[in-house]
Parts: sequence; C-alpha cells; structure tokens
Amino acid sequence: MARSPSKSAATPGAEPERWRVFLAIDLPDPVRAKLQGPLDDLLPLADYLRINAVERVHLTLHFLGHLPIADVERLPARVEPVVRGHRSFAVAAQGVGAFPNVARAQVLWAGIVGTELPRLMTLQSQLGTALRDAGLTVEDRFHPHLTLARVRRPLRGAQRKLLTDWQARWREPVLGSVPVKAVRLMRSQLGSGPPRYTTLSSFELQ
Repeated sequence: MARSPSKSAATPGAEPERWRVFLAIDLPDPVRAKLQGPLDDLLPLADYLRINAVERVHLTLHFLGHLPIADVERLPARVEPVVRGHRSFAVAAQGVGAFPNVARAQVLWAGIVGTELPRLMTLQSQLGTALRDAGLTVEDRFHPHLTLARVRRPLRGAQRKLLTDWQARWREPVLGSVPVKAVRLMRSQLGSGPPRYTTLSSFELQ
C-alpha cells in the first residue's frame, strides 16, 4: 500500500520547500551482511573515500534530485501503476568495481547480475517514461549497482594498489539474492553527518 508524503505548508511568497528524493529497492539483511566484507576492506583507504554504512546501501532506480513538495506528492500516482504492472522477481549482488574504472575511480560499487536483470531494466525504463511524462528530468543511462563508496581525494600509487587488490579480492564473490518485491520512494536529508533516509511511499509488485 502506498503512503503519501506528509504535506508541508509553504510561507506565502516564499520559495517552496524542496525534498531530495529517489526511487530505490531495499536490500535484505543477508545481502547487507555479505556487503560488510568489501566495505570493511576499504577501511585502510578511509582517508581517501567516503564509505557508505551498510544500512544506507540500496539499489537506486532513479535519482530525482531536489523537487518541490507538491511534485513529490504527485509521484505516487505516476509510480504505483507502473510498479503494479510487474510481477516480483529477484536479481543478485555479485562482485565489485569502479566508475569509470579502477585507475580513475570515482565511485566504488557492488554489481547487480542475474537472469532476471532484463526485468529490472524494463521496470526502471518504464518508471523513467512515467517520470518524464510528469515533466521530471531523469538520466538516460542506467547501470544497476550498489554504491559502496565515493572517492573524495585522488588515489596515488600505494592507495591505488590497495584499491586494485580490493577489486581483485571481491571481483567474483556472490553477495546474495536481491528480491524485487517493492519500489520505495525515498527522501535523502543531507547534513553535517551521513545522509538520513526516509521511506515516503512503498509500491508493491504483483
């Protein structure tokens, strides 16, 4: 059952409040437990990376940026019919890598694979069409992944070697099954610490 975001009155004449929102699939606890290994192995590079806490890792389908609350409140009517048209399925988390590559790494990730991956791609694409029809901007490219860390300082020789060794160690291990049973509309609140995530609505597949 979808839950609508709470309404927030704007001061007359003021710029409407905006929320930073995205659509994502939550991860089961066994996958989070398996992800702890590659995350822990990044700790020697903690001065160079912003490492995600395992509880904040999720499979993002669409990042929508900062939207006026009125636009956020209209999203469930666009998203729910698309999601309801799909039967539940599962993909898998396996291996690690970097965008654009390990030599010039900016984002470190765990991969999403499996025979049902085309169904995930279709779901994401159809959601993108619905969002564009609502007048929102969405990215054309979609590379399913779980973001583990972002590089915040350039990696030099020794650090790059650590990262290469990390990828070699975790390139193949299977990290578990990711059931796709619901899509969540989530809010990300930024502050002095790590982002704080709140589920605004949840839309179930058949």
